Amino acid sequence: MNRKNSSRLARAVLAFLWAGVMAFPAFAAEELNFRKNVGDFWVYLAVMPADLIAGPPTAEPGATPFQAASVRDTHHLMVSLFDYHTGRRITDAFVEARVAALGVSGVKKSLENTSAAGAPVYSGLFPMPGRGPFRIDVEFRASGATGPQHTTFYFTHPSFRPPKRAPTGAR
Repeated sequence: MNRKNSSRLARAVLAFLWAGVMAFPAFAAEELNFRKNVGDFWVYLAVMPADLIAGPPTAEPGATPFQAASVRDTHHLMVSLFDYHTGRRITDAFVEARVAALGVSGVKKSLENTSAAGAPVYSGLFPMPGRGPFRIDVEFRASGATGPQHTTFYFTHPSFRPPKRAPTGAR
């Protein structure tokens, strides 16, 4: 292979790798089920521990040196809505969410219209004790829509790893 052809091949490989790196965030959101298409809307979900938003908690009875008992399992849920056809962010919707461990009814709340990094989002605090998995039902009514829209997400804490299976035949 001559030098000119190897240079073209190297550029083609680099372009392919760069395209993969640039496309990864969209694929990751889709693969991890943090983005759903619901009718004429895209719904994005973000979940993070509440103390990352509110800062370290104050001491209270039952607290550990690292985290207050009431805050330990509280998570901040954020939902972003976009028009499927135009990509325009929806900022005038009524949004509710129900968060529950599987098999439990959970807690249902209206989400507040707030902002994260300057972008409008709908958010609220929810108890999420244990590792999960959790079912997150999101229902919203955007102005001009024909009716309420509904979607379901499933969330497991990223630190959770399922137990390894014992090899077959081992006791």
